[in-house]
This record gives sequence, structure tokens and C-alpha cells, in this order.
Amino acid sequence: MRHSVFSLLLGAISLITTTGVTGLEFTVSLEENGKAADASKLQFVKIPPLKHRRRGHRNTTVATGQHVTAKRGNNDISYSDNWCGASSRSNDADPIRNVFGYFTVPDLKLRAGIPPPQYAAAWIGIDGAKCNQTLLQAGVTTVVNSNGGQSASAWWEWYPGAAYTIANLPVKPGDWMSVNITAHDATSGRIIVTNAQRGYSMTLNLTSGPKLCRWDVEWILEDFYEAETNKQVPFASFQDLWFLDTEATTVRGKNVGIDGAAMVHLMNPQGKVLCQAEKYDNANFVITSH
Repeated sequence: MRHSVFSLLLGAISLITTTGVTGLEFTVSLEENGKAADASKLQFVKIPPLKHRRRGHRNTTVATGQHVTAKRGNNDISYSDNWCGASSRSNDADPIRNVFGYFTVPDLKLRAGIPPPQYAAAWIGIDGAKCNQTLLQAGVTTVVNSNGGQSASAWWEWYPGAAYTIANLPVKPGDWMSVNITAHDATSGRIIVTNAQRGYSMTLNLTSGPKLCRWDVEWILEDFYEAETNKQVPFASFQDLWFLDTEATTVRGKNVGIDGAAMVHLMNPQGKVLCQAEKYDNANFVITSH
């Protein structure tokens, strides 16, 4: 049973429309204020896959992409060039089935000494760490411009197959979102993106996707790499970002949530920690900007 901090009644969701892409097919449905709505208003703008995969810190070399330097309670502390948050693992014998969580859409402010625009992306996903060749995820990216103005957009990706920005899906910095991802098997799954404050819930049913390992689950704030340049975007400062009611389960029903997960801190090439993840309890944690 899920925690009840931000419990929602999603109800039955009706299939609305179908779209096909090379090697990956999906159907989409939409609810507004608890009622089935016309999903054709949503526009899926295809973008190059954004390489959200975990990258270890440049000053370390570890096969899994993680460099563990300390331990706090049940949690390893590790460093990454691009991730900040929590990452947990299962194995081939009992693969990941589902991952869930609430989080705040990044609320940004300009980081001194870095030219705007600046960015941060928050997301939840399956694979991308130990299993580095594939990643099924959904989240939100916020950008802050030179005048301090912000805009945010929701997106989903099944790397390396396809990535989409979801136009006309209302989202603003500071909103509470939830993402619920289920891997039915290695090549099919479901993504539910919900914004209770704006009164909508979108469901994607996906088939024929790139083969998942189903080893990893993540709850992440990221300084992502642009696909065209393979360079990181300028990383903004941000208000404390919480992940709440996090939950992940395997096919056999084992909980592989943040209790025992690696808490990942983002460190720049000069060795400065730009953001830090701190566990509050076994379901909730906060990411702070430095």
C-alpha cells in the first residue's frame, strides 16, 4: 500500500489515441479532474534521446559508473558528473517491476558565474546506472533565463529508442508531480504522469521498446547532456527538491526503494559538490543546491 502524503484517485483511464514510431509503439490517454479527456490535445514533440544515463565522476574509474566514498546508515554515498538523487538495484534473478514517487518540479535561480539559460531536470526511471545502455524514464525540465523567468516542460524517454517533449501538458516550477513506471517485461511498459495541482493524469502504454535490463531504479535531479553536442547544459541553482513516497518493487514483490540505495551527489570537474541528496526516512529524501 502506498504512503498517503499525496494520495490520488486516478480511476479508470480510457484509451484515446495511438501513435507509432520506429521500433517503439505507444498509446496515450488523458484524465482531467478525474474524468476521461481528449488526448489529441497533447502534442508529442520528438527530440533526440538526451543521454540521461548515469556518468561516474571524471576523477574516478569504476565499472558500474559509481564511486562509493562513504557510507551513511544503510546508504552508500557516491558521486556523479550529472546525477543527484537516489539509485537502487536488483538483479537478473528478480528484475524491477515498478518505480513510483512524487517530486517537485525544479524551481530554479541563476547560478553565479555561469551564462544563462540554465537548466535542471527531475525524473524517475528504470535502468541507466549499472545497466547503462537503456533507460525508461519520465520527468520535467525547467529552464531559467537571464531575467530570472522560468518555464518547465514534461517529457518521457525510452533510451536509446525515442524521446518526446509533451507539449500542452500544463506544468510549472514548484508543482507537485508523480511518475509511476511499470515494466511489464523487458520491452513493454506503462508510464503514468500526474499533476494533481493542475488536475491531470496522462497514461502511456508502450510496446516494442529497447530491451531493458530491469536492474536499476532512480529518483534523480540532473545536469543533463545535450544530444547534439554531447556537452552538459549550464546547471542552475534550485530550491530544495523533495522526492516523497518513493517506492520500487521487483517481479517477486521485493522492495528496492531508497532504504539501502546509493545517495548520489553531483560533483563538477573541479571537485565541487553542486547538489547533495539526503535521506529523510525510508521513503522520502531531499536534494539541496550548493
